[in-house]
Amino acid sequence: MTFATEPGILGAPPETEPDQNIHVQLCNVDGMCSSWDQDRIWMESELKRDESWLQPGWIRVHLGTRAIITMRSGQRLELGFGIHKCEESSLPINCKDIISLTVEESLLSAIDGIAEVCARDDWATQPALVHTVRPAKGFSKRDVTMIAQYSKSRLYRFEHSIRVWPGPISIVLFLATNNDIADVKAYFEQKEKLSLYDNVVLTIVKPKYSLGTHKRYPINHLRNVGIQKATTDYIFVMDADFVPTTKLYSFAKTFIIPHLEEANYPTAYVIPCVAIKEEYKKKFPDTIQELQPLMKSGMAYITDPRAGHGPTGTKLFMNPHVYGNSPAFEVCFESQWEPYYIVNKNQLHPYYDERFKNQGGDKQSHALMMNAIGFKFLVLRDHFMYHMDHPKLAWTGAGLDQKNERDFTYFADFSPMLERIFGSTYRWPRGCSDPFVSSSKVGIQGIGVM
Repeated sequence: MTFATEPGILGAPPETEPDQNIHVQLCNVDGMCSSWDQDRIWMESELKRDESWLQPGWIRVHLGTRAIITMRSGQRLELGFGIHKCEESSLPINCKDIISLTVEESLLSAIDGIAEVCARDDWATQPALVHTVRPAKGFSKRDVTMIAQYSKSRLYRFEHSIRVWPGPISIVLFLATNNDIADVKAYFEQKEKLSLYDNVVLTIVKPKYSLGTHKRYPINHLRNVGIQKATTDYIFVMDADFVPTTKLYSFAKTFIIPHLEEANYPTAYVIPCVAIKEEYKKKFPDTIQELQPLMKSGMAYITDPRAGHGPTGTKLFMNPHVYGNSPAFEVCFESQWEPYYIVNKNQLHPYYDERFKNQGGDKQSHALMMNAIGFKFLVLRDHFMYHMDHPKLAWTGAGLDQKNERDFTYFADFSPMLERIFGSTYRWPRGCSDPFVSSSKVGIQGIGVM
């Protein structure tokens, strides 16, 4: 369901730069080239069948590609991004002696290519670039993809989340400055970091820096790119500072997916979230029983307990006996709520509105749209995610551009727009089975605002 013609506006699919093709070109001395695609081995008989390779001149390896060539002598060479001329010392072989060519996708080759673009004298005017590297392992569409977006400053922090999510992951890495790619390269040149991304669809986004749009972090655009790159029907969009519990993924596969398949109305399963203070140095909680003493001592707490996350009913899930054995309890939408949820992306799920930049209204607007459409919100009782407090991290690049930060806001612009589309009751909890159930829960635990 979409409600506007502009890409990335009011739930409409975003407009993105096309992915780069993964292939190798074999060119002859006259400049005639032929392309050879990935995921197979091309033998000598196939290579020489093409006239462009009868008098070989050079091999061009495209961005994100690695070429493995085997010589008649048995020698094997790996060629990364760039143009490799047959007669130059950088390629000390006779190209006519190549007996096989293997074309593979390569993250390191992609990073090298982007680094070359970012180092050019005209780096600022180079066009925007989006490159996606997909893992060798595939996943069924009937799976849940964890989706996150961040810049280089969160590379190390998000490792915790990758390690506890054995399923598919879609990450969008934003290069806020042309210098960021150097740190990204240093990170992935560590073998253990590269292997950590074996299950990850990684999309690197390099903006056109001369436009200046990178100065305002395009958070919702990056979320939308992550959703588009996910190959599964079910998605879990989160932020890089959060870590899900270790059993959330298996629970999502065995419980949430079947229930979303059976639901006859749009449904979102909300993941409760808490924050843990920076000074906490012990084992992080993985169960409600481990979390409860931290909440009681104040070492763990609810961020923005009234509007932002109060409506989730975190105090209720901390007291699971209130709802017996039910694995999830219903909550009604409340204004300015910004939950994280698992949904079927094909079931009326809107994209995030890309007019929201930096922080402020980016998640609230999405939850409000979900409510206006009629989503029912169910909060998990035994599973959660936690935010690891940290010293304030500076935004990379120019940081928050305050000049135009308020050119599109939640209250002055987005909410009136939804009212014009959905009517004056757009804030009313449309998908809630009992709109008054929220007030009764507030009476039990004293949370949330209507």
